[in-house]
Amino acid sequence: MTVTKHIGETPLLYMDGVTVSFDGFKALNNLSLIMEAGRMRAIIGPNGAGKTTMMDVITGKVRPDIGKVMYRDNIDLTRFDEAAIANLGIGRKFQKPSVIESLSVFENLELALKGQRGVFQSLMFRLSSEQSDRIDEILKLVRLTGRQDDLAGSLSHGQKQWLEIGMLLIQEPNVLLIDEPAAGMTDAETERTAELFKELAADYSLVVVEHDMTFIRALDCPVTVLHEGSVLAEGTLDQVQQNQKVVEVYLGR
Repeated sequence: MTVTKHIGETPLLYMDGVTVSFDGFKALNNLSLIMEAGRMRAIIGPNGAGKTTMMDVITGKVRPDIGKVMYRDNIDLTRFDEAAIANLGIGRKFQKPSVIESLSVFENLELALKGQRGVFQSLMFRLSSEQSDRIDEILKLVRLTGRQDDLAGSLSHGQKQWLEIGMLLIQEPNVLLIDEPAAGMTDAETERTAELFKELAADYSLVVVEHDMTFIRALDCPVTVLHEGSVLAEGTLDQVQQNQKVVEVYLGR
């Protein structure tokens, strides 16, 4: 059964028994995880728990030793490279923004339009009215309306994060993997980012790796705790915070 965006009844992405070893160290150890369509999930855990490796496996940067990584029920992601997986609809946002600071906000979004290749080609390409409208929609969604002509380098750290999220959204993904978005943000930016993510969760699947518990509480979504490459606990934030094992290996530190 093929799962489409906006339908939250069938898993859009799942990992089953995934193990990844580096020089004998198991970064992931029989990890199994389900991500529903149109939902948001926060991933927490101590350093070395496997959070980054998990995203590396999903996006094709790292191949698992064993295990399945299935997308839309019948697509085995372990058979594809990073570019192909991105084209399948899985977008990744790293912790550090990678916008082109010498270009305007609008030009960064224009570059990210699906199907465009290369800076020169994209900048010389004449946008259709539909594409221009889409960029305007993204600007409004990511709280950058009125900043389209400003250089990306003039944006605050949080605004650069929003712009990069907009650059992912304009490529029409189904899944967004987002790494520590609240790091370095002001309190106001953190609050607005939580609001943005909750809006996005109505239409996209979001996997958010984060350490900021205040931010995670604001997301108001299911939480998965990783430890030593496996799922230690799942539930609401209150539930995992009251889990004694979670307190011992993570929250109590």
